[in-house]
Amino acid sequence: MMLLDTNILVYAVNTAAPQHRISRALVEAAQARRIEGVVFPQILLEFYAVITDPRRVGKPLEAQEAWRQVELLRLTLPVCDGGLQALDRLREVLEEERVAGGDIFDAFLVAQMRACNIAVICTYNVKHFNRYKGIVAYSPDSVALLHEG
Repeated sequence: MMLLDTNILVYAVNTAAPQHRISRALVEAAQARRIEGVVFPQILLEFYAVITDPRRVGKPLEAQEAWRQVELLRLTLPVCDGGLQALDRLREVLEEERVAGGDIFDAFLVAQMRACNIAVICTYNVKHFNRYKGIVAYSPDSVALLHEG
């Protein structure tokens, strides 16, 4: 199983982004179950936050359309919820790594990954996750190469 990071989903719907094609292909492969891609509720909320924010995307979606996209992703991708166990795992992550400020959100993704027994994340921010024990981060290009053919 592989977690699809927020940026993959954002670029998959943002047709103006240079990363659109490969991101869309990864999401479609996960939706068709050709790859074992999953998301967390946090990822879906971050996706909504980004695609409705004019400071983060050139053409933000209106709230209603953005939520429709969230619901579509929720229905077509497996959603894992680490629940309260993820908070316990977050404590472990914080004991292992010095985390401050906004880095808590990536740390919480790692905690959720551990709670759901997921060791791989596909992201454009590979270096954000390299610091965490037991987590392997792949770029979308790397994932595409692994699954060609």
